[in-house]
Amino acid sequence: MSRADMTTVPEPAGSGPAASGPAPSRPAVRPNPLWTLGLLRSELVTTLRRWRTLALLGVLAAVPILVGISVKIETSGDGQVGRGGGEGPAFISQVTNNGLFLVFTALAATLPFFLPMAVGVVAGDAIAGEANAGTLRYLLVAPAGRTRLLLAKYTTTMAFCLLATLVVAASALAVGALLFPLGDLTTISGTRISFADGLGRALLIALVVAASLTGVAALGLFVSTLTNSGIAAMATTVGLLITVQILDQIPQLHALQPYFFSHYWLSFADLVRDPVYWHDLVRNLELQALYVAVFGSAAWARFTTRDITV
Repeated sequence: MSRADMTTVPEPAGSGPAASGPAPSRPAVRPNPLWTLGLLRSELVTTLRRWRTLALLGVLAAVPILVGISVKIETSGDGQVGRGGGEGPAFISQVTNNGLFLVFTALAATLPFFLPMAVGVVAGDAIAGEANAGTLRYLLVAPAGRTRLLLAKYTTTMAFCLLATLVVAASALAVGALLFPLGDLTTISGTRISFADGLGRALLIALVVAASLTGVAALGLFVSTLTNSGIAAMATTVGLLITVQILDQIPQLHALQPYFFSHYWLSFADLVRDPVYWHDLVRNLELQALYVAVFGSAAWARFTTRDITV
């Protein structure tokens, strides 16, 4: 006899199970908040322990090393490399004067493709990878619910955005300190700020770059809810990323380009101005928030109504 049957009114003599009405349903079990934190911790540990994730972080860490060594080898006699004003990849012209510029250069070099590709791989595999491995149904058996599981997956992806960005920044700072001098920073505006101020701006830039990837993370999570193939979800997300990057370079689409998630990515260069230009930075963060709201809602609507068969 179940626990629910033991709490009902006793049946009259001679009545059997067929005579009694349906047993009252058990009250819904509310997930323990501590259990939800455990789910998030489990997702974080699982994601970070995967060889694929470690390989992606290794590639991201290697990019600043390659850039720093290349700049060191190609340094001209006057200590300058290339030309340019200082925005985006043109930060490379200042690396030999101050190794801190290697942080800005590495982030500018990895942001158009390497960083969003890594995030797209993790986001695309979030739901589809579980379905492909046959573990999605087991995750939903636990009292977390689909909404909590989806939030845990997206929070894990955002944590990877931050970790990947910090890996690039930390690698670039270490290489810059080893190969080039450090000291007061000359901003794009021509003013000089202290090394501590420059280091603080480098950290702020890393946070802005991580926030710039949240739109890609939401898009990848939505794609991940549409298929049971992790490879297909990852390939689709990366394909969309490349397509948007190409469209953002076509002059005839200038009216649409401000709405592409990648359009304001390199606006972080405005943080190296004195005073800081906030217009494009704010537009970038607002655009990422819009993508998170739209594709996050679409992912929730799809995942909460989807038939889970694997």
